[in-house]
Amino acid sequence: MSVPVLQPVHEQVIHGRTAARRIRVAYVINSMRDGGAERQLLELFRLHDRDRFALSLILMDNLNSERARGLVDDVFIMGIPFDGNSNWLPRSMTYLTAIRRTHAYLRKWRPDIVHAQLPAPCILGGLAAAFASVPVFIRSPRCMLSLYRSRTRMGAWLDEMFLRSGDFAIGNSEAVSRELMTVAGCAPQKCVTIHNGVDVERFHPSLPRFWRDSVGWTDEEFVFGTVGNFSAAKRHCDFVTAASLIAKEYQQARFVLLGADYGLRASLESQIAELGLQNKFLVLDSDPAPEKIFAAMDVYICSSESEGFSNVVLEAMACGKPVIATHVGGNPEAVEDGRTGFLVPPRAPEAIANAAGRLIANPEFGAELGRNARERAVKRFSLQRMVTEHERLYLRLLKEKGRAA
Repeated sequence: MSVPVLQPVHEQVIHGRTAARRIRVAYVINSMRDGGAERQLLELFRLHDRDRFALSLILMDNLNSERARGLVDDVFIMGIPFDGNSNWLPRSMTYLTAIRRTHAYLRKWRPDIVHAQLPAPCILGGLAAAFASVPVFIRSPRCMLSLYRSRTRMGAWLDEMFLRSGDFAIGNSEAVSRELMTVAGCAPQKCVTIHNGVDVERFHPSLPRFWRDSVGWTDEEFVFGTVGNFSAAKRHCDFVTAASLIAKEYQQARFVLLGADYGLRASLESQIAELGLQNKFLVLDSDPAPEKIFAAMDVYICSSESEGFSNVVLEAMACGKPVIATHVGGNPEAVEDGRTGFLVPPRAPEAIANAAGRLIANPEFGAELGRNARERAVKRFSLQRMVTEHERLYLRLLKEKGRAA
């Protein structure tokens, strides 16, 4: 979205002269676990113009809050323990207390903008921001609404209320933005798409393959991998089924899964054992340096049945890897079918295996797709573009609220 950069919006008079006051932005998110939304937020913090913006971070729980140390001006913890469920009624008193405490914090810190990330923070942050009369409230659900709206009736109602009534909504893909308008009823003029960005210096084709050597995989093996928390929407089970089909045809095929366990790792390991693939598979915990795993791969596979806009797909592309991805959510906005990889139907491991076979059989073609993927990541999905578009939007919304200088 092309919006001209405005001058700093707040001014105050000090000893007869005008001095700019930094715009205060408070970000709300569940925690600082190692996930895609959290990594994107850390990049926003790192690249924001700190002469213009003061930043606060509001977390539902304090897990890994130290990751934001030195990147923001202030951190506030709501005090909602993470228990892995989204049942609103049993936790209502905890939520009400958190909203009251967050309201008090916002009244004290006095942000100009509250920007909430992910579904639950959008609701809790929206209530606290409304009670505190924050000038601008922005929601970024960052996933397909259909993925979470069916879990609880009360949560879906509150979610829709705040998506419709807030000042603005940001989709991290055109697919998410469409659902904001068609499912949640957001007015088109109150929605915008800002794609995720990727650090193309950190994720690069020239990264050494030390990790591959450390696990005993040589250049003779052909490695397929995926990075993502072990949750139902990621459909790792389809990756494993596709792996069994690939391994039958190509003895040199190897596979790696990397992610935090959201309850499905044990069943995946059982599936791998039942298929007799233990000697061809590595299942690893989440790693703060996934770039070393990307460097070890020959092909990246995304088998998800739902994606807002996948950070790890962008990271794999930036590392020069061809991508096989399901045709869901924002994946088609990242992966160009036949040019940077292949798009396949969801829940179709046979299609994944067929695409994988084409790349094993023709490594020169795979290398060409990888070069195209790197080029697309650099040109279309830079971190600086993502940060600049956020800052321009903040300035524009404050100007529309009459808060500009």
